[in-house]
Amino acid sequence: MKIGRKWVSLNALQTFEAAARHEHMGRAATELNVTQSAVSHQVRALETALGIALFDRRGRRIELNAAGERLLQSIQSGFDEISATALSLTADRYAGQVSLAVPVSLMVEWLNPKLAEFLDLYPNLTLRLSYADRAMTLLPPDVDMAIVFSAHVFPGFRVTPFMRTEIFPVCAPELARGGLPLDPAILRKSTIIHEDNGETWAQWFAHRGLEQFRPTRDIYAGSHHDAVAFARRGVGFAMSDWFLGGAALRSGGLVQAFGTRAMETDGYFLVTRINSPADSAATALADWLLREVSRATEA
Repeated sequence: MKIGRKWVSLNALQTFEAAARHEHMGRAATELNVTQSAVSHQVRALETALGIALFDRRGRRIELNAAGERLLQSIQSGFDEISATALSLTADRYAGQVSLAVPVSLMVEWLNPKLAEFLDLYPNLTLRLSYADRAMTLLPPDVDMAIVFSAHVFPGFRVTPFMRTEIFPVCAPELARGGLPLDPAILRKSTIIHEDNGETWAQWFAHRGLEQFRPTRDIYAGSHHDAVAFARRGVGFAMSDWFLGGAALRSGGLVQAFGTRAMETDGYFLVTRINSPADSAATALADWLLREVSRATEA
C-alpha cells in the first residue's frame, strides 16, 4: 500500500492494529502467532514510513498517542468494511429461513439493534425470532437454534459457550444517597426484584456468606429487562451485569449497590442442530452471533 512516496505493507498495518488494540506488544504477538520482536519491528517500520510516533513509550509499556488513535480507528473501519464485503460476496449461498430463540433481555438489550446489520449481509435469508424460556432444555421442532442461560443438557444438539457473565446487585442512585457501597442489611427494609423464582438472589446471599432473609417485599419481574426497569425507577434492588446493564451503569441510571465484588454465573450458551449444512442459513446466523459477541466482550 502506497502512502505518500513510501510503501507500507498490509502486514505492518495489521500488526499495528493488534498492538494498538492490546496496547501490548507481547499480547499482539500471541494473537498473530509471531515473536514480540517481529511485532516491534513492524510497528517501528510503520512509524518510520509515516514519519511520526504512534505510541508513547514508558519503559516496556506502550500507550497509543493521538496520532495512533486516529490511525487505529481508520484501520479498524477499513478492516470491518473489507470483512463485510467479503461476507456479502457469499451471501447468495445462504438462503432460506432460520429461526432463533433468545432470552427476552438479551433480545431487547443487545441483539435487536444489531439484526439489521445481519439481514443486510444476507438479503436472501428469512429470519424468524422467538423468546427462549429460561428453563428451556429442548429445541422445539420449529426452532433451528437458541441462546440459553446456563448449560442445560441438550442431547443430540451442539452446545457452544456464548458469553460468560458476572452479576451483582444494582439500584437507582437515589437509593444510595447515603454513599456507596451500601450495607447488605439494608435489604431487610427494601424490595428485592427477581428475574427468576428467587434462585439468583439466593446464590448471591450464599456467595457473600450471608444468611438469606426476607425483605420487606419481593417482586418477581420474569426477565432481566423488566427487573432492571423496576430498579431504575427506584423500586428496589435487582441483579445485572456489565454486558446487559452496562449502558445504564455508565450513564448513572444504575449503580452497583454493595461494592464491586461480582458473582460469576454459568453464562449463556448457543444451542444448534448438529446436522446444519455448512452453507445453510442457520450456519450463517450462528457464525455471525459468535463473531458479534466476541467483538462485544473484547470492547
